Amino acid sequence: MLDTGMRARPKNPSRKEANKRKLLQTACRLFCKEGIHATGIARIIEESGVSRRTLYLHFGSKENLLKAVFEAEASIWFRWFDWDLPQIQCSPVERILALFDLMQNWFKSKDFYGCVFINAVAEHDKGNSWIQETANRHREKINARLQAMVAQSGVQDPELVTEKLSLLIDGTIVTAMVTGDGAVAHIGRLTAEDILRSAPCTNNQASKTHPI
Repeated sequence: MLDTGMRARPKNPSRKEANKRKLLQTACRLFCKEGIHATGIARIIEESGVSRRTLYLHFGSKENLLKAVFEAEASIWFRWFDWDLPQIQCSPVERILALFDLMQNWFKSKDFYGCVFINAVAEHDKGNSWIQETANRHREKINARLQAMVAQSGVQDPELVTEKLSLLIDGTIVTAMVTGDGAVAHIGRLTAEDILRSAPCTNNQASKTHPI
């Protein structure tokens, strides 16, 4: 999953932007499929069809390319929470559950090899602060958006419910990667339903926003 040029991408992007997109797409696929350490610059250049000079003009280094991949991956999640999910006309609870439908589409795509944040932290030395810090910042931003949705559902403890759902989301991604079965997103959806159903609600919200 990779957003390489924002939602309002021009129909006829410049060669410069097209090359940048190719590099990001290729790097993300190889980093997730074969590993960051195992993927050298030469492999990215070969598979993207973009010159070494162009890669270094855009990114300067492999580390900066990885940072750009992180940013592009994060933008997909932000688009889901900031745009796609709010557009759905449904209850707050159903909106949370719809996240798992989006994840299922991602899992079934031909280039799904897991989450680049999870994979990068798993692959690197846990003392590598910038990668772990980047992944944690991403998690915090996603959880803040998720918690806002959870609060709308009327549960008494949105923070606790958000942490449960966050663990479920990460576990669902890893399980889909390990098994190669995109249908695990449906099981994740059912589990999220159980979490939300069992969460105590505020009295004035229970009947309106928590109707599972």
